[in-house]
Amino acid sequence: MAPGRAGPAVLADSLELAGRLDRLGYHRLWLSEHHESHFCWAVPEVMVAALAQRTRALRIGTAAVLLPVRNPLLLAESFRVLEALTPGRIDLGVCAAVPLDPVALAALAEQPGPDVAALMASFDGRLGVLLDYLRGRFPDGHRFACGATPPFVDAPPVWVMGSGPGSAATAAARGAHYAYSLFHKGSRQDPAVPAAYRERRPDGRVALAVSCISADTAAAAAAQRRLVEGWLRDDMRVVLSGTHDDCREQVLALAQRFRADEVILLHLWHDPARRVDAIEAMASLIHPLAEPVRA
Repeated sequence: MAPGRAGPAVLADSLELAGRLDRLGYHRLWLSEHHESHFCWAVPEVMVAALAQRTRALRIGTAAVLLPVRNPLLLAESFRVLEALTPGRIDLGVCAAVPLDPVALAALAEQPGPDVAALMASFDGRLGVLLDYLRGRFPDGHRFACGATPPFVDAPPVWVMGSGPGSAATAAARGAHYAYSLFHKGSRQDPAVPAAYRERRPDGRVALAVSCISADTAAAAAAQRRLVEGWLRDDMRVVLSGTHDDCREQVLALAQRFRADEVILLHLWHDPARRVDAIEAMASLIHPLAEPVRA
């Protein structure tokens, strides 16, 4: 959210941006979940519904829902409703992270001073339950066995977002697609991570999540990078920056190095006009070279 931008303007910018991405031929738009005041989306699935109704072909999803503090049944039913409203265009992305803000964490966990390690360790089990609800498959005698409604739609694709071998192994074991983050500082940026996922699940998709500062000139990109690195949290970093041509080459090189099916770009511009410029420039450079992708 840019300084001086009011909430309604940010919502309007997001709706306009989704329409622009749709027209430019982008494949997906994913929204994150954050509970700190400087980020916009605390409940991204609400915005997913609005954006999906404003677009025609663009897939809309989350990257990612904080599953350790979410109810799997409620999440499954929410995304089934979204899938019913816009069939074939919804992605459910989840991760093992929890809110950084301690007050928000305690409120969502419904306990004071929750055990963060225990919450994060619950991710695999919660993911399994979420998938059981979505797929309508539970072991015999399971105490929470029930199907997520509405039952007349297919479950949307599920993606696991992560930055290391543990998340890749979980995604492969649970039959989910995998998005590998390079912009979290905990990421080793190791091609072996998505390679291990592919070995265990050859039919799964791999997306590479990259933070990007793309500008008309190298000087403008460098100035924005200095500014961004002054306020980025300790767990994030800028992966690539430069002119639009520079960023294009870097994106293509990363996609080849990591054998990624897709690259997800996080454009680090607060200024909506600069962000739109970067998105349009990258679309004109990359999209014509991209192969058609499946869900």
